[in-house]
Amino acid sequence: MKHHIKNNHFIGFTLAEGTTCVAKLKNQRHYAFTLAEVLITLGIIGVVAAMTMPALISHHKKMVFKNQYKKLYSTIYQAYTKSVFDVGGVTDCYHEDINTGVHGKWSDKAACADFREAVEKNLLIGKICTTKAADNGCLQKDQYKGLDTLLTDNNPDITDEELAAGTSGCTGLTKNSINNTNLVYVLNDGAIIISYLKDSVPISMLLDVNGQKGPNKWGYDLFKMSFYKDGNNYKFAPIGCGVNSYEKGGISSKKMWQQMNN
Repeated sequence: MKHHIKNNHFIGFTLAEGTTCVAKLKNQRHYAFTLAEVLITLGIIGVVAAMTMPALISHHKKMVFKNQYKKLYSTIYQAYTKSVFDVGGVTDCYHEDINTGVHGKWSDKAACADFREAVEKNLLIGKICTTKAADNGCLQKDQYKGLDTLLTDNNPDITDEELAAGTSGCTGLTKNSINNTNLVYVLNDGAIIISYLKDSVPISMLLDVNGQKGPNKWGYDLFKMSFYKDGNNYKFAPIGCGVNSYEKGGISSKKMWQQMNN
């Protein structure tokens, strides 16, 4: 047997006279990253992640709040619609007639007693606080701001006269009213309904879509809503005081409502 090597590329051997087999050897090279290259790559990945993750997390939280808002809206819509049916198909307990601007008797506790009873029967309520909601466990203490504190936070130099004008006709949405005076429902799923009034069925209200989980901020998980009349129908929408109010980074109740319907 004869072997032939040429230029380190071919190896040939003769099996028998006149028969030659040739095998081609490929020139194989193996590549590897250096430690420096690996560290640089990881550094770039870290920088990109640091830049994009906060935005992704923020977007995710907003989508969660939006879905919770939709769920709570569906809950109250069904419960209040059933309650209207239970009291005979007509009630004077609404915020206002959207066509005439005439206010309903929602502030009349006696006139709305039957409707309140129906609402409390149809909502799946885990706990009711008729007063001092923060002290009695319906709301987290020192978490919920009112229109008055929103105004002072956004305008540190606001005068007492300007503050009074800004909250005129909206006393049910002050920090003290929300935490110490108003009726509050905590639903079985943890969502919270804060009535505008003391010990009266929520007609004008604040919705905390995820309850005490937080952040308990206007425009994040806390939104204004009202039960109103439209012809012979009863509906929900953000109307009246507080519909354009929100804390830094949040959105108004009007905008959340529009997003839900888009």
